[in-house]
Amino acid sequence: MRKITSIIFFIFLFINVEAKSPHGESLKLDCNVCHTAENWTKLKSNGFDHKITKFPLTGQHKILDCRKCHTSLEFSTVKSKCYECHIDVHQGTTGNDCERCHNTSSWIVTNVKSIHQESGFPLIGAHQTADCQRCHTSASKFRFDNIRTDCFACHKDKYYSTAGKPFDHQALGFDTDCAHCHNMTGMSWNSIGKGFDHSFFPLTGSHDIDCNDCHKEGNYKVRLSSDCISCHSGKKNIAAGSYPAHLSIFAKYTCSECHTAQDWNVVKFKQHDGWYGIYSGEHKGKWTKCTDCHTNDANYDAKNNCSRCHSDKRF
Repeated sequence: MRKITSIIFFIFLFINVEAKSPHGESLKLDCNVCHTAENWTKLKSNGFDHKITKFPLTGQHKILDCRKCHTSLEFSTVKSKCYECHIDVHQGTTGNDCERCHNTSSWIVTNVKSIHQESGFPLIGAHQTADCQRCHTSASKFRFDNIRTDCFACHKDKYYSTAGKPFDHQALGFDTDCAHCHNMTGMSWNSIGKGFDHSFFPLTGSHDIDCNDCHKEGNYKVRLSSDCISCHSGKKNIAAGSYPAHLSIFAKYTCSECHTAQDWNVVKFKQHDGWYGIYSGEHKGKWTKCTDCHTNDANYDAKNNCSRCHSDKRF
């Protein structure tokens, strides 16, 4: 009787041991999803769908043997972070978010520009074609240590090479923030002016020109006058010949009180509304040029000229 009892005990013990899944208690999945009734070691080729996990198999992971990652039968212990399975050739210099640059299809990085955009240093202008190692001078080409992104850090030799020249940057006290004067989108240091704060004399309209057109031979030591006549004295002589009133009635006005930077022929004489409204009232938008009313361009006397347009009106 005692012998029978022992046999029954061992049978129940054997059944209990066999009932425990070698994959751990956390796996709540029917065995027949992966296994066949013929042989436990024979797995169904289309059995388990990895998409239901937090780690869907994409790219190179789709062709790997399961045991490459699942080194034990307890699946809950498998690692899911890139750096937990792959050696970090960047030696921690880029952080642990491998997917920021790489994908499961290939280790080759194809989105360098967008990565740089996110990091706060977009690759534009000449930086688009620069050799990566020219800036990332780390001991290993796979290391990407944090580097300075200000222009002067890489281009201070250019700054100091201006010594003794009319545009000696240091002598003139130019800021070492190169982007104040140089255009980051340009392919050359000669792409100048676009980023410089020239608000004291706005470079708009016809003044949107090369710096050296005003700063002759690149000489920035000479402070230029903002008076129109300092650059456009010839225009005044031409205007006086065509419109003598420039030497009489308009002599007391500066060029900018009538002319705009857009073009010499674009004239805006806002003071006119102090005598008679042409920018307001019924005449707004109907006036095209001064000589529409001022037929005497010697003194621009418009007395009694209203009748030229309003012959049917009594004044």
